[in-house]
Amino acid sequence: MAMFWLVQGCQAGDSLVFHYSGHGSQQRDYTGDEVDGFDETLCPLDFETQGMIVDNEINATLVRPLPPGVKLHAIIDACHSGTVLDLPYLCRMDRFVIRGI
Repeated sequence: MAMFWLVQGCQAGDSLVFHYSGHGSQQRDYTGDEVDGFDETLCPLDFETQGMIVDNEINATLVRPLPPGVKLHAIIDACHSGTVLDLPYLCRMDRFVIRGI
């Protein structure tokens, strides 16, 4: 519900912050949209009774509803959190810095 609250009524120029520090995990991907066959999840305090929050749900709740011009800053400190927003981007970082170019 807090994720819904965060994006509710946001508009261009707004800057939102989502922070999660806690457990993260993975579960089998049943929709076929994950290359590795697993969805990433967040494990909130009540996950044993209410279930984990799956990356597809996080994307549908926090990312897709954002209107153009809204910035979302997501700080996620959890295992398997690298793709927990299910963004369609891939970051490749070169370990070598070439100076003078």
